[in-house]
Amino acid sequence: MKKFFKDTQFSFQALRLLGEAVWGAADIGEVLTTVNRIEDGNFESWCLEWIKTAERIEKFAKKCYSDGNTVSAEEAYLRASNYYRTSEFYLDKNLETRRSLELYDKNLECFSFVMKFNKPVIEAVRISYEGTSLPGHFYKVAGNMPRPTLIAMTGFDGTKEEMYGVAMAAVKRGINCIAIEGPGQGEVIRKKNLVFRPDYENVITPVVDYLVSRKEVDSNAILLLGESFGGYLAPRAAAFENRLAACIANTGVFDFMGFRRPKDMKRGEAFKQIRDNFKSTNIELKKIMETNTEMRWALTHGMYVFGVKSPAEFMIQCEEYWLQDICDKIKCPTLIVDGEDENMFPGQAKQLYDLLTCPKEYMMFTSEEGAEAHCQVGAKHISNERIFNWIENVVLAHK
Repeated sequence: MKKFFKDTQFSFQALRLLGEAVWGAADIGEVLTTVNRIEDGNFESWCLEWIKTAERIEKFAKKCYSDGNTVSAEEAYLRASNYYRTSEFYLDKNLETRRSLELYDKNLECFSFVMKFNKPVIEAVRISYEGTSLPGHFYKVAGNMPRPTLIAMTGFDGTKEEMYGVAMAAVKRGINCIAIEGPGQGEVIRKKNLVFRPDYENVITPVVDYLVSRKEVDSNAILLLGESFGGYLAPRAAAFENRLAACIANTGVFDFMGFRRPKDMKRGEAFKQIRDNFKSTNIELKKIMETNTEMRWALTHGMYVFGVKSPAEFMIQCEEYWLQDICDKIKCPTLIVDGEDENMFPGQAKQLYDLLTCPKEYMMFTSEEGAEAHCQVGAKHISNERIFNWIENVVLAHK
């Protein structure tokens, strides 16, 4: 796949945006023009240039709205929302909390207009959760008859707004969708300071409780999809929430961090080494962060969404995110998705698939399809098509 920057992390994020052009959340010329202005590997340059693009598109959206061109306003607000999300991506949210939150709020503000123009298809909802609530967007198929409903969950760094394309793809197929954020994600970490937890069944069960209370939902056809790190969270939840009709992990994640250990070292020993050499591990990781932008972002963001103060603490927290002892508890049909150039979680999807004892399928996306990257970024049409074909042919056809 073509590289837009020498920095592989920057290039991946550019491709992520280009892929979202297929459902209108970006435009190719806008992305490429902005990419050309960004200094390779410079986090501040990335932020400033995407702000410029987001502000320009938002200004255009406001003019369209005031002029009564509501279709154009909706389209422009959707792109502006995504560009604001992108602008704050690399900000250290522990050190630049206010700036990050201002840009994140612009993302929410712009997307609120997308929702306004799409009533009654998109509805903002709140799901009761442990004395507070979780935010979601319920995408409704026309009519009130009970329909299959997909829970669409993001991962380590995504947002519910970014699930717009998956949700609209579901609605086109007669499937309701609820895009949610749980602890560690989007609005929940930024507004409520709730960090990731390994037992994500305690997040998904309240969502299922909410769905079965709605007359538009077929309670026997509730499906769960998790993207990226959601490829751990979704199977984990499916192991304990038996009301799910199916689970989709894109990409499947068996062991969130332990697989990055030295190959000649057992998993438990690797985490013991970090604990025993806590200070030196932090020093080593911080040195790596100085020269490696991917590690700098991953560790900085990890500390934020896991609620810890040092890279070594983040690494230790990751020990709990492992599906070793629960794979056999998953009973519903499960789709494990992988890619030929999966670089975030290499080998993880197949490892998870091999340990499952439920009805299962392994779906590989290839470079020939142009869909080999993590979560098929840059190839979202074929991604949605193949995944929803599985849902329709394997799951819903037998309901």
